[in-house]
Amino acid sequence: MAQPDTLLLAYDEHYAIGEPGDDPAPDLNAYEMYNVALGGDSVRFCGGFPCIGWVEDRYPDGSMKHRGSYADGRLVIYRNFHPNGQVEREFKALDATRSVQRSWHSNGNLRSEVHYADGAVYRYQDYYLNGQLRYAEERGRKDPYFIRMDLYAADGKPISLLSLVDKRKLIFEQKEYYPGGALKASGRSQYDPQRMDSRRIGTWSFFDPSGQLVREEDHVDGKVHTTR
Repeated sequence: MAQPDTLLLAYDEHYAIGEPGDDPAPDLNAYEMYNVALGGDSVRFCGGFPCIGWVEDRYPDGSMKHRGSYADGRLVIYRNFHPNGQVEREFKALDATRSVQRSWHSNGNLRSEVHYADGAVYRYQDYYLNGQLRYAEERGRKDPYFIRMDLYAADGKPISLLSLVDKRKLIFEQKEYYPGGALKASGRSQYDPQRMDSRRIGTWSFFDPSGQLVREEDHVDGKVHTTR
C-alpha cells in the first residue's frame, strides 16, 4: 500500500515540541516472540517442557518484570513492567480473532494502543511522552486502505489529517498544516484498488502561514493539470 507514503507530510518539516519517549527495552520486546496472535513463532520452556499457566520474571532487585499466562509455551495474556514498577505493556485477546495491546511510558502516560484482527493491525494510536496523541491510523478489517491517518505535533497542533468521505468512490479528504497549526494545503485523493495506490484528484488549495490563498492546482490522474 503506497497510501501512507505519499499522502503524509515529512515530520521534519515541523518543530519537535516535547520528547516522544524512550524506545521499549529490547528484553521487554523479546516476549513478543511467544505471542502467536502477533505472529510470534517461538515456544517458551519451563523446566524442559512448554510453559503452561502463569509465569513471572523479575528484575535483579526483585520487582516484577513480566507476568504472563502461557498455553503450550505460547503467550495468551501478559503484562510487562518498567523497572520503576509502572506497567510497560498489556496484551489480551478480546475474542477468537480480535486482540488489543496497550503500552505505557515510564511516567504512566499511554504510549500506544493497537487493535488486531486475525493478527493484522486495523487500528493504531501512538502518543507522546506528555500524553498527547501523536499518530492515529485506522482501516476496515478487510480493507487494504486507511480510512483515517492523522499526525500531530506534541503541542496538539495537527501536522496532517486524512479521512474517508466517500466509501463507495473511495475518496479521501486531506489537510496539511504548518508548524503551529495554520492550514497549508487541502484537497482530496482517491484510492485505486487495482493499483493499490492513492492519487490526488480535483482542486487542491495552498495557503501561506497567514491563511492567504497562494495558488490552486487541478489534478487529473494524480498529476497537476492546471495551476492558477
